[in-house]
Amino acid sequence: MELNSQGLQCFLSVAEHESYTRAAAALSLSQPGVHQHVRKLEAQLHTKLVEQHGKRVVLTEHGRVVYQYARRSKDEETDLIRYLRDDVALDQGQLRLAAGTTAAEFIIPTIAVRFQREHPGIYIRVRATGTNDEVDNGVLDRSFDLGIHSDATPTPGVDKTPFLSDTLVGIAPAEHRLAKLRRPVTPLDIAKERFVHFGPNDPLRNRRAPIQSLISDWFTAAGVTATSRLSVGALEGIKRAVRDGAGIAIVSQYSVDPADSRLATFRLASPPKRNFFLVSRDRGWESNVVRTFREYVVSLTWADGDLRNFKTATDHRRPNAGTL
Repeated sequence: MELNSQGLQCFLSVAEHESYTRAAAALSLSQPGVHQHVRKLEAQLHTKLVEQHGKRVVLTEHGRVVYQYARRSKDEETDLIRYLRDDVALDQGQLRLAAGTTAAEFIIPTIAVRFQREHPGIYIRVRATGTNDEVDNGVLDRSFDLGIHSDATPTPGVDKTPFLSDTLVGIAPAEHRLAKLRRPVTPLDIAKERFVHFGPNDPLRNRRAPIQSLISDWFTAAGVTATSRLSVGALEGIKRAVRDGAGIAIVSQYSVDPADSRLATFRLASPPKRNFFLVSRDRGWESNVVRTFREYVVSLTWADGDLRNFKTATDHRRPNAGTL
């Protein structure tokens, strides 16, 4: 059954103004005409939607349900019209981005702020996901417009463009002995310390936090194991734990603020490295907002002069691990 659009429009206005007269004025229609459209909608739905209480028009229980539907429909129609109109000029629009922890917390905010300086009308919504698959599948089914993670594994229907390289670094409390070494820190050096791990693991999905693989491989290659009695599932939580003396940790270079006086950073010997990839659909229509943002990300113009020294991804062949 297709509901009468004008009836829904009149009903929505009456519900919001609580008056046929005010609703008619807002719609530039006659009061009897608005009343008639609402009655026709009630007849079509075989139920009572509104009741007159004195001078106020109030919704019945069924009226509240229909109002929610009509409101959603109106909002979606408004969004559609605005989106189609503004997409060309980039005056308004929306971007839905999915990313792993590091990208969502420390890379996308920089990109988004600088993009919005040029296009202040664009609303950007970022969701941090737990796995690469969530990003890939979300982009593929259009739940997200674009994604960022560090997994080069091919996914049908998805294009992954490398644009940023990342080197993992060690962090320790200020004045820690490892931060004072004049040489890169080895896995053996860290094995002698308490280690704060990214986690916890996800036994339900039989999957480790993706960056664990990268760090674990680094220790395994040296034949040592890090002693960890604390796992924290957020980068800010890891840094706080390290500041408070829980041990040392290995994180992305982009997650560390050089101005953090309570946290020391140290280089790792043969450090784990990876690339970040911009994830997009490899076919189908792409809006001007999405296309412009995608090209902006890959251009790295947003990174000019950044104190954290963002680097272009140059080695695309190295296996990559995960979304953190």
